[in-house]
Amino acid sequence: MKLVSSLLLSSVAAFAVVGAQAADLPSKKAAPSTYVKICDAYGAGFFYIPGTDTCLRVGGYVRAEYQYTPAKRVVTLSTSSYTDPAQVSGSLDTSGMEMRGRAELDARTETAWGTARTFIRLRLTNNDGIRVFTQANNGTYTNQGGAASQGTTLEAASVQWAGFTFGIAPNNYGFMPSIFYSSTPWAGFPNGQKQIAYTATFGGGLSATVAIEDKGEWNTAVAKTYNNTPANGYQFTANIRYDQPWGWAIVHGTVGNNSYNNSYTTAGAAPGVLAGIGASGFGALNGSSTKSEYSVGATAMFNLPMLAPGDKLWLTANYANGWIGGLLSTGGLSNISNSSGGRILGGIGRVDTNITVTGGAGSLASPFTIGNTTGWNVAAALVHNWTANWRSQAAAGYVEINPSTTTLANQWGKGRVFEVQHSLIFSPVKDLDIGLELQYVNLKNNVQNANAAFVAAGSPGLSESGWSSKLRVERNF
Repeated sequence: MKLVSSLLLSSVAAFAVVGAQAADLPSKKAAPSTYVKICDAYGAGFFYIPGTDTCLRVGGYVRAEYQYTPAKRVVTLSTSSYTDPAQVSGSLDTSGMEMRGRAELDARTETAWGTARTFIRLRLTNNDGIRVFTQANNGTYTNQGGAASQGTTLEAASVQWAGFTFGIAPNNYGFMPSIFYSSTPWAGFPNGQKQIAYTATFGGGLSATVAIEDKGEWNTAVAKTYNNTPANGYQFTANIRYDQPWGWAIVHGTVGNNSYNNSYTTAGAAPGVLAGIGASGFGALNGSSTKSEYSVGATAMFNLPMLAPGDKLWLTANYANGWIGGLLSTGGLSNISNSSGGRILGGIGRVDTNITVTGGAGSLASPFTIGNTTGWNVAAALVHNWTANWRSQAAAGYVEINPSTTTLANQWGKGRVFEVQHSLIFSPVKDLDIGLELQYVNLKNNVQNANAAFVAAGSPGLSESGWSSKLRVERNF
């Protein structure tokens, strides 16, 4: 036993000595690898894609929005009656939801000709209630609102290099902020615009951009019942920008053509622009033509640190001739029509177009004559930070639209829209917003050569107003 015990003690001692010596040797274990390397050349959030010299930023947001808008009754003006309902308040949803998720990737690499940037932004939505536009005519009214719908939108997909931009990117005409929940009384294109653009920088804060843009992205009607137009086309846009510590100022303009086919109807009746006026069909074409159109404007942003850090004021003014998209966003145009967003207003919902009929009988011997719709707007927006966690956003604007003078009966005349909106937003932490916004819109209509029935009834529905409310919870990352 003594021998066995001695051998065991000797073995333990030997292992202890070896272990102690091994502890003194350099470790062969590899140091932890840095799998993500920060790239601070382009601001916060960028990192190097492993194995490359390209910097990448991943971002996006999740938004939940809830809306309540009182239902409105809309009627149409026709050659026989002014009371034909296009929208019955009792058949409409008054509430709705929109759930939205957006993801974006921003990749940048330095080259001898400047930064090469690739940017992509994808938006997915799920809507229901008032946020869905379904139109089912049962013979007496149009039912709007309905079951949930889902959609995917490619908001941006562009390559930028050496001053050029190719793909889908923010447009080069509208520069007012897209921070409001409701439609706005200025041009805006939140979905981006297909384009080829070049920006030149001259120094001292001065730069200029020229672009060829997809006309279809503006989503403004050329005409409704009397012509055919191309599904898309080109718009030429340019701006001159001046950036300074106090803010920036931009002069911007866009120009293009409205193409149309001048046709006559089989019944010989002249189609009109107002809903409810129509003809039995179209006959042969009587030539095609184009009319030039343009829009010009100026927009400025002023930093207001004397009020509170981060406060900003935007101002814009625009004139349009044949291109009313330069005055109102897609949603804003809906406020003066009977489409999905137009249920905020009652009375007679108008549908303005870039070119309108000014005369003619719609026959081969007397084809329609065409004139441009003109208009102008002024608008302002303000962001004020009350505290680090509370801020307000307010906007107000006036838009006037003037269709050409016509000899035809029951055609739209001047339309005047006044809009104001205000939101109060609570941000408990950075990039998390909980906000409530109220919007008020007033529309005053004028009808050219109104029929006797409409005049005898006291010309109803020419002045209407409405309001809408939205609650939004949004988390950016």
